[in-house]
Amino acid sequence: MTAKFPAYPRQQVRLATRVGNWILGANAALVFGFLYLPVLILIVFSFNETRSVAVFSGFSTEWYVKLSHNTELLEAAKNSLLVGFITTIAATIIGTLTALAMDRYRFKLRTAFDANLYLPIVIPEIVMGISLLLFFNQALFPFLQSAFGIKASTGLHTITISHIAFDIPFVYVIVRARLADFDRTLEEAAADLGADEWQTFKRVTLPLLMPGIIGGALMAFTLSLDDYLITVFTKGVQEQTMPLYIYSLVRKGVTPEINALSSVLLAGSIGLVGLSLTAQSGGPVYTRGMSFGASVGLGVYGLLHLPALFAPGAFTVGGAILRLILLSAFYFAWGAYRNFREELAETNRSGRMLAWITVVIAGFAAYLSAWLLLS
Repeated sequence: MTAKFPAYPRQQVRLATRVGNWILGANAALVFGFLYLPVLILIVFSFNETRSVAVFSGFSTEWYVKLSHNTELLEAAKNSLLVGFITTIAATIIGTLTALAMDRYRFKLRTAFDANLYLPIVIPEIVMGISLLLFFNQALFPFLQSAFGIKASTGLHTITISHIAFDIPFVYVIVRARLADFDRTLEEAAADLGADEWQTFKRVTLPLLMPGIIGGALMAFTLSLDDYLITVFTKGVQEQTMPLYIYSLVRKGVTPEINALSSVLLAGSIGLVGLSLTAQSGGPVYTRGMSFGASVGLGVYGLLHLPALFAPGAFTVGGAILRLILLSAFYFAWGAYRNFREELAETNRSGRMLAWITVVIAGFAAYLSAWLLLS
């Protein structure tokens, strides 16, 4: 009660603080402007009424309509999605198992092996692309030819193998970071209650790791979808992906169609990265929301395209099985929604809003992917 505090020059402190805040704010504005102003200009000119990329003459969605009728673009998008889905599944499984092995076991050369896993992240992509090209042409293809008589060449399969190779470390890093905060006493408690190793993994370990696994999978899919350098070294003669198609258009000259295509690809990439970051830091409510949204998106696509199966001469057994598989997504959506609703009840208002935004984005992405791959 009797202590006396020194008198600070409050006005000077406030002035210095304000000046510092202004400098930091100006620096942040310049950095973000430098990074995102060109992207904003690209998006604005994708709605230009004319072919000019220098003068905005009016608002129009003509170029987006042309994109939806561009057969070459749709084929390139199908190839990118197909490679991305296969890459994501393989890289997520291998990366997750590798992270578990590196976290739970101790063995010789473990440190060297751990450092080796970071090499695809550190080395330039052009170096990795050249090394993969040499591996396929100088090692793998000659071996298949001499050992099994298989004459192989580059194509979508080599692109997929290459993407798996450089996506595994990204999944590994994300899942390993999730394992760093993992509470092993929960597994011990499950074992004390009579659960065997598989039950413990299924009911305790996997649900707790799921945000990291989904985050790693989304990051792997984004990297595969956007990759150009490695793809251009390992592609075949006829195969085309979306980044390669965009580059081929740029060589002919920049038009609003390229701006529209780049805007769509940019929106998809930002959405996937946002979902990845949300899954890593948001907890179970967002991962369950993603599962619920993706299931609903696939189910809606199957439901809307069900009448086309019964058109004259359109019925096939494969088409019927495919529709049934897509419609079964509603069953998984119901199970995911019950878990999602339980998690949602324990979330605050802003968290619930973000969770529903996650559901909408995941549902739209699943529907669009099904439309591109199956249409």
